Amino acid sequence: HPELHRSSTHGIVDYSEDVGSKDLFGAAAEGFDSVELLKRFTTATMGPSQGKLETVNTVAVLAEARVETIAEVGTTVWRPPYAPVTLGALGGRIFEPVRVSSIQPWHEANNSTPILAGQWVRPEHYGDPQGEVRNTRTNVGITDVTPLGKLDLQGPDVPKLLSQLYTNKWMKLPIGSVRYGIMCAEDGVVLDDGVTARLGEEHYLMTTTSSGAGTIWNWVENWLQTEHPDWQVHCTPVTTGLTSINIAGPNSRELLGRLVDDIDLDPEGFKYMQVRTGAIAGVENCIVWRIGFTGELSYEIHVPSAYGLHVWNTLLEKGKDLGVAPFGLEAQRVMRLEKGHFIVGQDTDGLSKVPTTGMISLLKLDKDDWAGMTETAWALDAPYPVIVAVQPTDPNVVPEEACQILREGTKEIVGRITSSRYSPTLERSICLAQVSQEFASPGTTLTVLLVNGERITAKVMEHHAHFDPEGERLRG
Repeated sequence: HPELHRSSTHGIVDYSEDVGSKDLFGAAAEGFDSVELLKRFTTATMGPSQGKLETVNTVAVLAEARVETIAEVGTTVWRPPYAPVTLGALGGRIFEPVRVSSIQPWHEANNSTPILAGQWVRPEHYGDPQGEVRNTRTNVGITDVTPLGKLDLQGPDVPKLLSQLYTNKWMKLPIGSVRYGIMCAEDGVVLDDGVTARLGEEHYLMTTTSSGAGTIWNWVENWLQTEHPDWQVHCTPVTTGLTSINIAGPNSRELLGRLVDDIDLDPEGFKYMQVRTGAIAGVENCIVWRIGFTGELSYEIHVPSAYGLHVWNTLLEKGKDLGVAPFGLEAQRVMRLEKGHFIVGQDTDGLSKVPTTGMISLLKLDKDDWAGMTETAWALDAPYPVIVAVQPTDPNVVPEEACQILREGTKEIVGRITSSRYSPTLERSICLAQVSQEFASPGTTLTVLLVNGERITAKVMEHHAHFDPEGERLRG
């Protein structure tokens, strides 16, 4: 009974909103004597239970204040759902498009394990990701990297745009060259990274991370349309218009050479971080650049998407005697970790600025301006975490990503594991981690807290790269 309820709760009617009978009497006296007005004025019945527990008592107090019955006062309108439902039912279908590359039919027919990476269905592996790593390091592997964001930039002011977006310099990039860059948001936080190639006098191709393709397109258009509408730059997204394939491994030059006639692959004429255009497997207007995300001698080719599957099949056919085999996303991530390449959004977070990545050499503070320049300069004068390569003392223990790094003998968190895998190349566990500066020196012993509560030790390495730190293989 309402009166008994009030006496046993010292007048509290709604515990979740901390509303008592005095509050309700006071609201009614001030003119909020309709049950709907009373509810909104006092927030009674508006808590997590949505009135299921306290509506009757709230209405009873109002009836007493109005000297009426509960029936005469009436109740509030019930909010749906009256009975509990699952969050999945409320969430409904995901209406984002599912995107696939032109090579997807081949992946599905050849035992690939699919993984959803953003909007893209990608092959995670083909049954043995560690075997895929070993084959690529020993022979040659090919992987489908079509989801990489790709923007075709044309116009005389493209260098100005690139200088505005990237932290390094772009005004004198030679034709035929590729350059790596990092983009920052206006607060200095790392937004994306990627490489851009100069194909002609006023023609460039920019690539972004797969997850950042849409964001960077919008970012580019925002600068062109709102900040510099006078700049003569035409930006065309070509992510799905070009099928992208990475050819990596010691035999990659030999394999690609069997598919091209008008592109000179001689290492003296086509060096690391350069780009060429020509025909591949009879397909005109293809782009080839020499980069090394896996740490191996490798070529990334971009071909018109209608011919992507043809080029893929031709690579497999022409490279049988070279040991060519496909590798999936997992093998690619293992090899990039062996090489120490960080991934934006995994090894960085929503607070990471460029100094955290170790890429301070890319910060050109003598430029007139670039997005996030002032905030990045401030970050250099303040303590910031640092990405370091880490190897556990026990080579068979692979800490899960996001495991905390503690100050020895305490519970103080001084960092976290950002990437971790077992390396089939080195036959041991390897990691990247973010740690406080005092723990970033090579040789420092770290204490890592595993998810089961066990503490292990790990050592900070001299270089980000666990494998081939001098880069001899990718420059070979």
